[in-house]
Amino acid sequence: MAKSSTPEEESTTEDNIVAAMDKVAETLEPTIPANTGADEGATATKQVLIRATEEDRDRWKQAAEVKGVSLSEFVRTLCNAAAAELLECSHPKEMRKAYPWSERCMACGHRFI
Repeated sequence: MAKSSTPEEESTTEDNIVAAMDKVAETLEPTIPANTGADEGATATKQVLIRATEEDRDRWKQAAEVKGVSLSEFVRTLCNAAAAELLECSHPKEMRKAYPWSERCMACGHRFI
């Protein structure tokens, strides 16, 4: 017959496992650099979790390998380019109209404050 453990014993066992894992984690060297590739010395400190099909992920991974970058860097580069296109104006300054309270691009409508 199996001996049943009390909640206190289970808690102690769980605490011991957590402590052992923390000790192991202290000695591990990271194998994946957190370098974003954007600015010298810039590190990625935030993670973004996205859902993708296995086929999409494999295709993205293959494209990243062809480009010679990590999948993270590949996705980050594409997202930054899309954000810049949506949030920043790339038109020449001659296409801007200045108002006392702001400036606006007459080509894309972007408002500069």
